[in-house]
Amino acid sequence: MWYMFWGQVNYLIKLCVSFLITATGGFIAKQLGLELPKTVTPVAWALIVGGVVILFIERYVGHRQIREQDSWKVAVVVGLGQILAAVFPGTSRSAATIFAAMLAGLSSRAAATEFAFLVGIPTMFAATSYELLKVIKNGTAVNEDWTALGIGFMVSAAAAFIAVKWLLRYIQTHQFTVFAWYRIVFGAALFFLV
Repeated sequence: MWYMFWGQVNYLIKLCVSFLITATGGFIAKQLGLELPKTVTPVAWALIVGGVVILFIERYVGHRQIREQDSWKVAVVVGLGQILAAVFPGTSRSAATIFAAMLAGLSSRAAATEFAFLVGIPTMFAATSYELLKVIKNGTAVNEDWTALGIGFMVSAAAAFIAVKWLLRYIQTHQFTVFAWYRIVFGAALFFLV
């Protein structure tokens, strides 16, 4: 009983550490203006490079023994993965954190995905709150359609919940290689649109 309680507390502490790394690093990156322009070319490159990295990680992790336990290394690397996704447009936050966790030792896709999504919840709330405070501070909050914003929030939360439930079932028996090839093909297609 005590061991299970401590395991849950330890897991929660690691989630908090990962979030604090993300929040601190993301805030510093924002203050320093460390962000690529949101144009097509960097996004296309991020899609292609990300796809190749996913293929490499899937191959690398496939030869390792599965370990379900999370470590402090995973917590730190997932936090850094979220910062990477914030700085490079076209980098999937979910993919960056899931594959960072897998590289750091969580060979189980389900465990890596669960940890990445749990860290993502406070991260998204913090980023949204930060942007909301900026809108309130500069006085444009009165022009916002708060009803539409509230409805959008509820719909996106429900859609995210359904998508995550489906993804956690899907990855029990599948790799992320389809997603990797999708990124590579879509990124290459973007170059033809430039």
